[in-house]
Amino acid sequence: MTATNHSKSSERFCPFRVLAFACLLAVSFPASALELSIPAGGTFDPFLLALKPGVQMSPLPAWMEGPASIRPELGYVEIPIAPLWKESTVEMYAVTVVFEDTGDGGPALEWRQGEEKSTVSNGLGEVGNPVGLNSRTVLLPQSLTKGGGFLLVSYVGKFDALLSLAVRPARLDETAVLGGRRTASLIDDSFQAYDEREVSGARPVLLTGDVRVGTIVEAELSAAVEPLNQAIEFVAPVDGNVEGAVIHLEALGLDPEAELRVSINATPAGQISFPSFALDDPSLVTDWNGRLLLAGWRKGSLFVPARLFKQGENAITIDLKRSEGETGRQVFLRNSSLHLRFTPPAFSPLPEQRQESNSAEVTLKNAPLPVDFHAIDPILPQENGEASMREN
Repeated sequence: MTATNHSKSSERFCPFRVLAFACLLAVSFPASALELSIPAGGTFDPFLLALKPGVQMSPLPAWMEGPASIRPELGYVEIPIAPLWKESTVEMYAVTVVFEDTGDGGPALEWRQGEEKSTVSNGLGEVGNPVGLNSRTVLLPQSLTKGGGFLLVSYVGKFDALLSLAVRPARLDETAVLGGRRTASLIDDSFQAYDEREVSGARPVLLTGDVRVGTIVEAELSAAVEPLNQAIEFVAPVDGNVEGAVIHLEALGLDPEAELRVSINATPAGQISFPSFALDDPSLVTDWNGRLLLAGWRKGSLFVPARLFKQGENAITIDLKRSEGETGRQVFLRNSSLHLRFTPPAFSPLPEQRQESNSAEVTLKNAPLPVDFHAIDPILPQENGEASMREN
């Protein structure tokens, strides 16, 4: 599959301010360490910390050992977390970090217990691709947090690029997963499932080539990060009887009111749909004009009927229709793919084979004659027989 980007012009990323959460306490932002003492919240309450444009912090939930420490001169935020046994209903923690991604790898996550440090993520951002407003959620390993300790979110030399972070407690639940290719590790309030690779702290794995599973072909259109300045066209060769297809992609920087419109061979096919999200999602922020935005990469899809495809090369065009009042920020795509379903081959039974003899009719030599069960006297005596025996 090949892709063509019709425009390479760059666009200045507009500044953002973090959404002010209800009941947050605004404080000053000194250059030295900042520790705040705020009334405690409930067991499953999240801890929310906004760093831009000013520091805003939620009430401390019960699972925090004390106030957070903000060290801008050292480039990190430190959050104390109690041992799991102190809050038996809390079994894991998920941390979400919102930041300006300049393509340098992004902020890192570490866990400190005493003098020992463990790396959770070497970098949450892109490498070489300045994509602007980004967000990553990482599920902290239970093996680290069970004994309590400190979560460190650091962005050395780029602390001003940290916009906000949230730590949310989670509980374990048994979930059956169909298929063996993915492992669901986290489910949010909107019942959106996250694969283990997405929340492990490692950088996302990009698509690699085409994959065939039975009658389904997963064709890679473009795995790399592509700026969507103008329409992008992919060329997909088709050979076979297509029953239907689904376009999958990931988008970043897309306004909730904007549309990604798709055309197949110059025929409109519809627009990419994205899963719903909760309004208290920590990745939801506002720009300077007060518009809600969802930071980070989002997965979208569109079903395409078979009638829009033809044998040979097919042109798949994705175009951005911006909403009114947008600030004009850049939109990026990655992991764009086309899943095609082909008609299975017709079933043909195996040709009948001639048999010289039927094994079921083979007669053994000197075999006993078949038994006629109807000719055998009954084992149990009849009533008349019993009476004569008693008389004797």
